[in-house]
Amino acid sequence: MSTIRNIVTAAIGVVTTLGLAAPPAAAGTQVTGVYDRYSERAVPRFYYAINVRAPQNSRLTLYYSSRHDHARRFISVRAGSGLGSLDECAKNRGVLPVGQYAVRFWPNYRAGNPAVRGDVWRVSDRVCRNRKTVRNDLFIHSSGAPGAPFRHYRTLGCIKVDQADRARLAAAWRGAWNNSRGQLIVTRRTAR
Repeated sequence: MSTIRNIVTAAIGVVTTLGLAAPPAAAGTQVTGVYDRYSERAVPRFYYAINVRAPQNSRLTLYYSSRHDHARRFISVRAGSGLGSLDECAKNRGVLPVGQYAVRFWPNYRAGNPAVRGDVWRVSDRVCRNRKTVRNDLFIHSSGAPGAPFRHYRTLGCIKVDQADRARLAAAWRGAWNNSRGQLIVTRRTAR
């Protein structure tokens, strides 16, 4: 009987860790967990998969090494980019261009556009595939400072997440090993 109890307890722990037992967040389904317990430590890395059918219903996943153990963890949240256009070269309208970027975390950011406030990640500039358009002033952010109302996932080319998801991502980033810098990898995917 104790063996069965241990197996059931372990299964419940796994389901809870993956976020399957909790109700989904208002922002959409959020998934967290451990994907590798014995890997080498690495800088935090965001993966942004653009949903080509609905850019405001894309996924942003943060992979990071915990400072306290050798476990590689992840958080995956809903995110959006652009105003609906898939044109990567449409400045202030299109999605982020596919590629690799450098990322820096800026806690309690207050400069520039009032929509970009609070904890944000500054994304490096990129020359678009037409070799003319420079995509700059790029961030991973939410709607203004913490506590501001969240209405949508549309942005002027940045990556936008829900307020609660931004808080989870920021907490994970603060607890990550070597969190002074990071990476963002942007890809495209078709919705299922």
